[in-house]
Amino acid sequence: MFTPHTEKTARRMARLAGLSYVIYTLAGLYITFGPIPSLSALADESAALQSLEFLFRTGFLAEAVMYTFVCVSAAAMYVVLKSVSQGGAMIAAFCRLIEAAMGATFIIFKYAAFAAVVNPELGAGFSGEEQNALVMFLRDIYGSALYLLLMPMALGGVIFFALFFRSRFIPRWLSAWGMLTYTVIGTLAGAIVLYPALAEQVMLFFVPGALFEWVLALWLLFAGINTKHWRSKASAND
Repeated sequence: MFTPHTEKTARRMARLAGLSYVIYTLAGLYITFGPIPSLSALADESAALQSLEFLFRTGFLAEAVMYTFVCVSAAAMYVVLKSVSQGGAMIAAFCRLIEAAMGATFIIFKYAAFAAVVNPELGAGFSGEEQNALVMFLRDIYGSALYLLLMPMALGGVIFFALFFRSRFIPRWLSAWGMLTYTVIGTLAGAIVLYPALAEQVMLFFVPGALFEWVLALWLLFAGINTKHWRSKASAND
């Protein structure tokens, strides 16, 4: 049951979660659509390597920011929803933390490929073809394995918004949209892991997920949560 202190904390944490969604979706947009060069562009000896290397490093910074605020949003959502179901909120938060941990691991693989391209002396023991094969191997691990982290992300999202649906802290249509969004993301990610050729054909179905996160972020930031229904329900149960 809410006390005035815990309710005030939950409202603050809801706004922090909204701000975190804004920050990490902005970082995701930069990673997806920003001026980040490909590894092959970095390997081109005729390119202006210094400027391309800087742009590539901004991508690493954006990814670090994104996964940091995934963790912040998970912690904030846990605080908001633990009064509804502490166990459910904890499982959902851990799923999002697993997503962030996997993302950080994949960044290491990407950085290894980047380092091999910009520091040829690191691969002095390899022939040119062997070095290129190593870089492509590390790049493909990063690119393909990213779909694996979408599955714990999806499970955590479904649980979080099931708890929102139950509590009515946000409108039920928004909670239902969240459950549908993360169910679709998890299903598509699993399908791509099993059938990689599907990736190009189903990418469009990820777009509603980005739209949902923006709507949710703005709602939490400016409207916040409405605890009236849950508070009255908890009082009736007492």
